[in-house]
Amino acid sequence: MKQMTSARALVLSAVSTALIGIGMNALAHTRLDIPTMVEGTRTINHVVITHSCGDTKRTIGTSVVFPDGVDSTILVGGQPHTGSLTDFVENWGNTNQMIMNKAVFAVGDEKTQNGNVVGFWAGGGEGMPNNLYSTVPFRASAVNIAAASCAKSVKFYVSIVDICEITGIDELRAGTGEAGGVANLWTHNNLGTPYDRVSATDDGPASLVITRDLTKKPLPESCGAGVDVEVKPSAAQINRDMPIIYNGQQVWPK
Repeated sequence: MKQMTSARALVLSAVSTALIGIGMNALAHTRLDIPTMVEGTRTINHVVITHSCGDTKRTIGTSVVFPDGVDSTILVGGQPHTGSLTDFVENWGNTNQMIMNKAVFAVGDEKTQNGNVVGFWAGGGEGMPNNLYSTVPFRASAVNIAAASCAKSVKFYVSIVDICEITGIDELRAGTGEAGGVANLWTHNNLGTPYDRVSATDDGPASLVITRDLTKKPLPESCGAGVDVEVKPSAAQINRDMPIIYNGQQVWPK
């Protein structure tokens, strides 16, 4: 009986250790507080920064970019889609708006193109200590999936750079998404921009998934089980929208 109890304790200990490891890995990336929303709903969401810049550096700012849907890459069931985002989403554009909160960063602003918010930034002040988490709030408005489409979900990949030092663009490749570099890059690894994450897999960006309300908006019969849609920013958009502009001047990268 004692042997069985000891064996059970060892198994439980091993499982607990594995679960803790999974949890820590899941929380290591900068992600959204609410990563999945049902279409037609609104919420106050947050960018959650879960680790800083090493043992001695604070995170001094963050830059966030949502795909604008204009020249974005659209995948349907993992395959390229040659049409537009409006084939699947009715109102993507000005749906994510920053909420100013000076608890961590002193200043911030939205990034806009053609009147639509395509991202935001925050920085300055004391920044984020290396032993704590921090959040940057934004309002996520209702996104509507096109009724005639076969989309059962639409995933928008959100590119984020957490800034550890103000540097030029050439130094950004020192940021691998892990603590210790000049920036933590939670971005795609294959767009061909200076902001690309250094990684063997494309695991950098956060995501915001909009799911179809199948009760109010059932799939057309011809759709079968439906399809999952993914939306990634273009390299041109990342190069345009990732920099931080303050009082008309680009303050990062220098």
